[in-house]
Amino acid sequence: MKIINKTKIVNIIISVFLILFSKVFLASLFDFTINTNVYLLILGVIMYFIIFNPTDKQKLPINAFFLIIIFGTIISVVKPVQYGLDEESHLPNVISVSDSPIFKYSKEKLSDYDSVFAYDSLRNPAKKDKNYWLNVEHKKSKISGVKTGFDNPAFIPSSIGWNIGRIISNKVYISYFLGRIFEVIAFALIVFFALKISKAYREVIYLFSTFPAVLYIIAGYHYDYLYFGASMLGLALLTNVLSGSHKIDRRYAIAFQCSTLLFSFSKFPFVLIGSLFSVLPNKYYEKKSVRILSLILFFLNLLVSFIYVGIIKLFPSEGALSGKGPGIAYFITHPLPLIRTLFQAPYGIINDFISEPLKYVKEPSAFLIAISTIIFFLLLFIVVMRNKIELPKLFKYYSLILLIAIASLIVIAISGDPRVYHKGDIIVGGVQGRYYYYILMFLPLYCGSWFRKLFGFVETVKSNNSNFESVLQYMLVYLNILTMSIGIYTQLQT
Repeated sequence: MKIINKTKIVNIIISVFLILFSKVFLASLFDFTINTNVYLLILGVIMYFIIFNPTDKQKLPINAFFLIIIFGTIISVVKPVQYGLDEESHLPNVISVSDSPIFKYSKEKLSDYDSVFAYDSLRNPAKKDKNYWLNVEHKKSKISGVKTGFDNPAFIPSSIGWNIGRIISNKVYISYFLGRIFEVIAFALIVFFALKISKAYREVIYLFSTFPAVLYIIAGYHYDYLYFGASMLGLALLTNVLSGSHKIDRRYAIAFQCSTLLFSFSKFPFVLIGSLFSVLPNKYYEKKSVRILSLILFFLNLLVSFIYVGIIKLFPSEGALSGKGPGIAYFITHPLPLIRTLFQAPYGIINDFISEPLKYVKEPSAFLIAISTIIFFLLLFIVVMRNKIELPKLFKYYSLILLIAIASLIVIAISGDPRVYHKGDIIVGGVQGRYYYYILMFLPLYCGSWFRKLFGFVETVKSNNSNFESVLQYMLVYLNILTMSIGIYTQLQT
């Protein structure tokens, strides 16, 4: 394909027009604004559409890779400092991994984090000005005391970016933005491999990896990039087996259990997903002995997870999973707060995750909220209809019970945070929509056959042609461009 052709030029022109005039989607007076962020987004659009090839099905993984790399990097740079979800709690972990790998210690004074906090306008009333931010230099952390736990390996990509920043410059802001960008790179690589592996779930993986809400989370300091990535890798392997594309051999058993081990460092309860292979009928296995291997690896994963989160204590530790908080026994005897919280999950998914990718805005865009919701559920409906995987009966019921149990464990774990729950509260706060990412991504497996029976007149969406993949990619790239354009104009500035 030519580097540049008429289609690419048209896409670039439409995108630039969308960027320059996206203020019409805001309920405020229009004023024509061009700044560095706008130029950066236009450059990203040009780069992406030169690379973009939606007509070749083999290009789907590389298209996703570059969409995440290019637009994720732009978001990382233009998103204000510490304005990502929970960045204030994850950034210290990144610096800790950089300065004291493997273990956490009881006395860690992370001077670089103090430097960033001084420029945090959300949390610091005495916030410094931009001149300070562009000139503040790295200071050495002071690490002492006793070991209190393990550093989280999920933060290794960001810590690599942070340390590269230290090597090339003494300025903190260079490390800060490189740390964000390296998390984007890590996520893009995981998505690329998940799409390369997947034979039967590519469209679902593409939708859930390139949706704007996902890009805005991973373009910052957050271990959810690993949670999202582990979900995609695990489901790529699982659906290959369920679709009959591959039998479970030793290599597949090891790969699947390795993918579920990643949950230990992001969303711990999801490590239980490793049990799914165990309930599949023998016809899905190359040899019966592989089932035993898979079970052994699953229990090893549990052991590693229990040690890491502090259920099996090697160090003095704190947190919900290591003994603090109400605990499982409390919610067994007082189940209503848990039940109420789970019933609010659909609202949290739609309102907190799907419809509002932009956080900390001075002016919300009703149009963006509406179009994001419509596009997500339209595409989800189509990929559900196109899903041809039929679940074994035992697997279907077991996985349903397992996912409900995992969702409950997530709520119980969060209840250990005194900021969001105290005994006697009628609901557990702080349970955000993105926590249900894996469950939502699993949904097409449950609903495919039922939807096809219910909407049997829709035959075209089940065809194997590549037209839908092209439409899917175009809709998501333009939705991302729209979201970033509105974000540039509406996000609070530091």
